[in-house]
Amino acid sequence: MTPTDLDLFGTLVETFRSVPGLRTVRLARPGETVEVPLSRLPAAILEPTGVERLTWPEVPVGRYRLLHWRVSVLDRAVPHTRAFEALVALADACRDALAADLLLGDKAEDGPPSGGDPSLEPAVGATRTGPAVIGEATPGRPTAVRFGGACGYWSEAMAGQATLDDEPLFGSGPHLVEVASPVRRVADVTFNGLAAGLTLDLGEGPRPIRQRGVLSADTDAGLALLVAACEAFIDGRTYRLTAPDGTNHAHCRMTAFERIGPPRVGARWHLPYSVTYEQLAR
Repeated sequence: MTPTDLDLFGTLVETFRSVPGLRTVRLARPGETVEVPLSRLPAAILEPTGVERLTWPEVPVGRYRLLHWRVSVLDRAVPHTRAFEALVALADACRDALAADLLLGDKAEDGPPSGGDPSLEPAVGATRTGPAVIGEATPGRPTAVRFGGACGYWSEAMAGQATLDDEPLFGSGPHLVEVASPVRRVADVTFNGLAAGLTLDLGEGPRPIRQRGVLSADTDAGLALLVAACEAFIDGRTYRLTAPDGTNHAHCRMTAFERIGPPRVGARWHLPYSVTYEQLAR
């Protein structure tokens, strides 16, 4: 576990401590059995359950670290009693406290969806939670209401961003520019009555360039405006494309803008996309 992970878990503990009604909040080691005295109930036990290292689908740049955890809210309660209803309400209050600060004091950031737990909501959020589950009631022991969750941050971000004629349209998320080899154009000419032909070298043709990435905006309207601004470059004219590594590609004509799936909503709105260019001359 990295220092940033510990800092994020410490912020989670402080968030739960702010929930009225909880007497004890503890961070447990994975698999550790925690005994809470009856005088210290109700209690919340936070347990790390794993780490995922992710990138956006089809955009293999940047590295996102998603920390999975589970919270057990404990109290003396028997199902179908007022005490049990109060326990469920306390667990809901813990979830509400997380929802009130999805970025957890700017320590968590929106990132790609989890590959292991599709039940987390929001799927691409900085802080995500799963459904609540009632633990098995055991005589003489506290009853538990548990829910899982995850928090993430970018552990490796892109150093630069792609631009088109110095317009920062692609400055909101990770982007990747892939340049293909130039296409050599040839023409085969045949002549009537001859068993052979002639191959003419017509020189280099357009070079295909593909760009993949994620557009992000604070609102759905802002994301729609950003997409419209990108699509406006499909006008038949050529522009200068600057890749995230700073390489300039002159005389590029945008031929297609493709949305990769629907927009994703976390703390912000996100849309994976793909752009195809033709570089007419170098």
